Amino acid sequence: MDISEIRKTFDFSKEKVQTITLAELEATYKENDVYGRPLGGIYHSDLINGISDIARNAGLEVEMGDMFAVNNLDGKRPGVALLPEVEENEGERSIRAHLLRRVFATIRMAPHQLPPVGGFCPAIAISYSQHGIQIGIGPNIHICRNQTILCAKQMIANFGFCRLEMDKKNLAGPDWWRPTMEGWIDEVAKGVMQQQWADIIQSLDEQLVYESDMQQIFGGLMQLRIQADTSEKSLRTGEIPPLTQSQINHCMERVLIKHFGKGGAGMCTKWDILNAMTDTLKPLNDSAGIRVPICDTSRLLPQLAKCAEYLN
Repeated sequence: MDISEIRKTFDFSKEKVQTITLAELEATYKENDVYGRPLGGIYHSDLINGISDIARNAGLEVEMGDMFAVNNLDGKRPGVALLPEVEENEGERSIRAHLLRRVFATIRMAPHQLPPVGGFCPAIAISYSQHGIQIGIGPNIHICRNQTILCAKQMIANFGFCRLEMDKKNLAGPDWWRPTMEGWIDEVAKGVMQQQWADIIQSLDEQLVYESDMQQIFGGLMQLRIQADTSEKSLRTGEIPPLTQSQINHCMERVLIKHFGKGGAGMCTKWDILNAMTDTLKPLNDSAGIRVPICDTSRLLPQLAKCAEYLN
């Protein structure tokens, strides 16, 4: 790898969410266990490259979409660690002295033989964190690059929500994701998933939402958030809600401005609502350039799936 093609330093003290490239990710320090094996079973860059290779072998064009690293301030295992002993050799804040534990990436795919469907392209989203690995597949919308996971069946993980029913030893290995990924990518290459998504999107786009409906939708989101976070044991579900409180506020404001404010139509569709939700779950800014509430990356894919299931 030509080091001149990538930045030589990072500075997560200024911005805790930073856009990075695959080349930069590959240049960072790799974390191993006491036996010298990848701590998460597989290095994040190897996982991304492995999925990309499966897609290419299936005859798909592959393009890296958004990729970012997050420095969540975990006391024991922060999202970003800077290793002084490596800095001594590589220089202050060198990329090679950075250990990235929280990385989110999307891989956009396009079949050579099939025409685009519905203004989107298939994309695989990967969340790599201290907790483990989550992978989802869904439409990535061209005009705003929103990533959508339209059902929980199109997400897998080796921990928590959508954890695969496998032996823990296998889930800690390097290849637990491979059989599911090969099946997903085969369906994308044949256009099967794209048609499923187009049908769901059409259904959502045909369901009109007026102001009273919109209030009911966001009221329901508020209830789910309260039940997820309350300290009252009789109410608490412990489940990840579709949106957090700050995300609900941001999302509803964007919907009100666009569809119910001055110049708005006074109505929208459920697909418009879902797009506003996924816009809110972007890492940095929404499609209007407004700073959005930062989402915990280990909750991002579950929230995307729960947003779609809530509206379906």
